[in-house]
Amino acid sequence: MADAKPSPALRVSECAEAMIETFIEDHGLRPGDRLPSERALAEMAGVSRASLREAVGRMAARKRVTVRKSGIVVAGPPVAAPAAAWAKDTISTPLAPLVAFNSGYSHDVLEIRQALEGTAAYFAALRADADDKARIREAFEAMRESHGAGAPMEEARKDAAFHLAIAEASHNAVLRQVMSSMFGLLQVSISQSLEKLYTVPQTFDALSQQHRALIETIEAGDAERARQVSDRHLRFVESTIKRIDDDLARKARSSAARSTALQDKG
Repeated sequence: MADAKPSPALRVSECAEAMIETFIEDHGLRPGDRLPSERALAEMAGVSRASLREAVGRMAARKRVTVRKSGIVVAGPPVAAPAAAWAKDTISTPLAPLVAFNSGYSHDVLEIRQALEGTAAYFAALRADADDKARIREAFEAMRESHGAGAPMEEARKDAAFHLAIAEASHNAVLRQVMSSMFGLLQVSISQSLEKLYTVPQTFDALSQQHRALIETIEAGDAERARQVSDRHLRFVESTIKRIDDDLARKARSSAARSTALQDKG
């Protein structure tokens, strides 16, 4: 007998569940905080109230929310939503050991980022609402404010948050989770490169100009232009990181050669 297919209602309610998780995260809600009404959540998710109730019921079963007479309340810490769990199990977990020990994989990750982020920028330009645009701007300003504080990896994390805000504005939950996994893999593999990327003033200035151009095309609703700006930005990042990696490798070879020469003399 053929395997039963998942019902369309289940898939719709899973999307609603992911949307609720995103809303909780974006608004910084904590246990005890109330969510919008059932009707408002259903409208935000673009689903029927029946599908919304199914999503809330699953979240209540895993103690993520509590349903009270006064409304739906955040109850506990997040548990991976379907899209997040899928991205972790199929991307991050199997690839992390490979990426950690072979720098070549980091460049593969950058290639995939280009495809994903161009798509995210395209749909963000088409779908971003005023709140989405405000969050993208806030992420950009947070990144700029952190520059020069002597914490380049923190700047790299804020850079990731900026791009994830754009992915969020695409209103595609799976795309956001896949992109999140990409940033995690990059930080596993090229921490030295990321640190260098944010300590060179000229590089930071170029990145800021590219980020600002990306914001402007998204705010203007120019989808194709947003994709092009994103592609150019990622090509710049990839070529810069490759140059930094080459410099690091060259210095390592030079240091090893000096050590060998000193040992031979000894």
